[in-house]
Amino acid sequence: MTNRIRWGRVVGLAFALEAALFAALVPIQSLLSLKVWFAAVAFGCAIFGYIAGRLAARGLKAGAVLNGLLVGVLATIIYIVLCMLGPGGLPAAVAIYGAPLYISLNGLRIVGCTLGAVHGKARETRALGGPQ
Repeated sequence: MTNRIRWGRVVGLAFALEAALFAALVPIQSLLSLKVWFAAVAFGCAIFGYIAGRLAARGLKAGAVLNGLLVGVLATIIYIVLCMLGPGGLPAAVAIYGAPLYISLNGLRIVGCTLGAVHGKARETRALGGPQ
């Protein structure tokens, strides 16, 4: 079986993931301490990424995990580009988080999307009577 990349779904979900993270996290930033806000960002990247990955895998018999991974990678690229366009550019964004946390949170988005796709594919395979 060949891997099938649904580029429209991948691109749409990547933009939707970043929009959801922005909409959920930016409004609460001023209400929380920086440490608590970073925890919320980590939670948001993992959970919203997982949901995007599940949606990316939906209905695919082959390539589900690849589609989930691509959503996470593209969403991360979108975020990095937005950081580059912001005041102070990428160095300012990295300075706020610190390099290890910045890299970890971006990795968490990719892992969340990939795991969502893995879980979505496994669940769909079981529902169709495939191997368990």
